Amino acid sequence: MKTLPFFARLGLLLPALALVAACTTISGYDQTAYSQVVSAKVDALALMDKATSPYSQNQKNVEAVTLEMDKAYEYEKGRTLNQITVKQWEILRNRDGDLFGGFLKRWQEKGTLNSFFVDEKKKQVGDGFDQIIQLEAQKIR
Repeated sequence: MKTLPFFARLGLLLPALALVAACTTISGYDQTAYSQVVSAKVDALALMDKATSPYSQNQKNVEAVTLEMDKAYEYEKGRTLNQITVKQWEILRNRDGDLFGGFLKRWQEKGTLNSFFVDEKKKQVGDGFDQIIQLEAQKIR
């Protein structure tokens, strides 16, 4: 049996590798993304604890946490094959939704929120962050 020359074998290998790469549907693990989402979760939940006091007294903290989340979201948008994570961030940040963005909007509109509501929303928001964290942690390294 005759062996194919190196370049002929390479010519067969490259299309196979391209096919494998094309089948990848999600980005690989990224330590920066993981660190950003964990940090944002801790800061967001700590901020939510302050919602029993007036929003106006916490506006700078709200802006700081929102900026941190905006940075993490923009970082995720810049990664290839990362649509699932980007969508998760959009749901979490949506001011018309039921998670962190909606929580901030309600706090701003009401001025203060009761502790029972805050505690329940913290569970939901924490779960939203955990989904992003778990997805990142399970990506191929």
